[in-house]
Amino acid sequence: MRRFVASVAVLLVAGCGADAPAVDWGGKYSDSVKERLDELAHQKDCGRLLAELDTAYAIDGAKKGGSGDLVAYITYSLERADCDIPEDKLRHQAR
Repeated sequence: MRRFVASVAVLLVAGCGADAPAVDWGGKYSDSVKERLDELAHQKDCGRLLAELDTAYAIDGAKKGGSGDLVAYITYSLERADCDIPEDKLRHQAR
């Protein structure tokens, strides 16, 4: 039984180390955007992270799909913060 519990713990820890999506910080997006998103994730501020996601979707629509990397990073931040992501917020992820 101990071996089983230890194996499950190793799998859970290994699964938690998902890499952040690649984003052109300092180029396409300001480093301050990353800092703000990371701080919101650290604070587990789901409401403000969801607002950031809405803003990224609006920019994405205006740029005809040009901010998909930012949307992916915000989604990653929401997951790191253990936020529930409403289904309607995930509709754009399949692009």
